[in-house]
Amino acid sequence: MDVKVFAKLVGKSLLKNETVVAFMKCNVSYSGRAESVLGEGDRMIVIKSDNTVLVHQPEGNNPVNYMKPGSEITFEDNILHVFNAKEKAWLDVEMLEVYDVAKKKLEDGQKLDLAGNEKDMSDFLRDNPHKISSDFKPEKREHQTDVGFIDLFGHDGQGNLVVVECKRVTASLMAVDQLRRYVERVKQIKGVENVTGVLAAPGITPNAKEMLSSWGFIFSKVEPPKRLERWQKDQKSLAEF
Repeated sequence: MDVKVFAKLVGKSLLKNETVVAFMKCNVSYSGRAESVLGEGDRMIVIKSDNTVLVHQPEGNNPVNYMKPGSEITFEDNILHVFNAKEKAWLDVEMLEVYDVAKKKLEDGQKLDLAGNEKDMSDFLRDNPHKISSDFKPEKREHQTDVGFIDLFGHDGQGNLVVVECKRVTASLMAVDQLRRYVERVKQIKGVENVTGVLAAPGITPNAKEMLSSWGFIFSKVEPPKRLERWQKDQKSLAEF
C-alpha cells in the first residue's frame, strides 16, 4: 500500500473512532522518558480509537514502543509522527513499506474481572477462617477506618481483636507498615491493647518478615484463590500416566 494512501486511511479511521492495525517495514525512534532507536524491520503498528499507539515486533507479548491515550497523530511524507503533550514524548515511525492494513470500530464496555485479588482473598478467608488460625472468628470484611479499609476483621478464641491484611503477591515492608497502621488505629478506636495483626499472602520478603516479627504480628501463608484457573498444580501430564 502506498504510504500516502495509508496516511489518509488512518486519518479517516480516527475520525470514525476506528482501530487500525498495520503491518509494515519501518524504522522507529522515541524520545521521552528515555531515548531509543529501532532499526529497519517488520513491525505491527496498532493505532487505537483513543490515539494510543503500539509498536510490536514479530515476537514477544509487550510492545517495543508505545504512546499513551490522547496522543496527537500526524503524517509528514513517509513519517508517522506521534506526540503526547502530557508525557512530553515523541514517537516517529519511518514507514518504508506498508504490507497490509485492517481497520474496525470496536465496541467493548466490559471491565476486566481480576481473579485472585485482595477481595477474593478476604472472601476466601472469611469462609475458611482456619487458614488464619483454628480459633479465628471473622466478623467483617473491608472494615472502614480513617486510615483505609481493613480486609478482614474478627476475634480469636480469647476474645482478642484480629486485623487481617491480605496481599495477592509477596508481602513487602510497605504491607507490614500498612498492617501496623491498621492495628494502631483499631487500638485507638476500640480503646484496647490486645489487637493481633495478621498478614496473609503467598510469601513475604525476609526484611518484611523481620519487621513483622518485631511488631509481634503473624504471617499466614495463603495462596490467592484462582476461581478462573484452568491449570492445577497437581494435574498430571500425559508422561506421568
